[in-house]
Amino acid sequence: MSVALSKRHYGETKEILRIDNESQRLEEMISALLNLSKTQLNATTKESFNLDSLLQPICEDAIFEAEQLDKSFSHQPIPDLNIKGFPALFGSAIENVIRNALRYANQQVHLAITSDTDKITFVITDDGPGVPEDEIEQIFKPFYRVSQARDRESGGAGLGLAITENAVRQHHGVIRASNRDTQGLQITITIPMS
Repeated sequence: MSVALSKRHYGETKEILRIDNESQRLEEMISALLNLSKTQLNATTKESFNLDSLLQPICEDAIFEAEQLDKSFSHQPIPDLNIKGFPALFGSAIENVIRNALRYANQQVHLAITSDTDKITFVITDDGPGVPEDEIEQIFKPFYRVSQARDRESGGAGLGLAITENAVRQHHGVIRASNRDTQGLQITITIPMS
């Protein structure tokens, strides 16, 4: 409110715009921290959910967002499987990785899903700059931001992948990142079927 009043009184000065931007970043960071805390507290009772029903709307949103960025998002058919877990938490994890990939991709993001009798694997790839090898293990830590291509101006507080890692852990799964041989980053999430 103070920023709005200052804008009305002094106009859009460089200093007021900076204060406004910093306030928005703080608000986003606080929201992400609250989301992380909420997901840790609320994930107590597992329930059965259909993977296709959960991920289809997320993929449709990703296709729309990609088009707005002049990029493309594609995915393999989503298996019609029922798995046990925390649907809101797991959906948020997949959505975080896809949005992160869309932010840093040059043109393309792809989601591949494979399953066997005891596990299901999600592989999200992009064609962006990737991550320096000596930093790749750090990207799932809260507030960690890659020094090279993912600077502060690119947005975020370094919490999205930490929230994702927490969600995967709550599902007794594993998440790992690797640079692709060609170009870009690959995030692999594997969770047990039950």
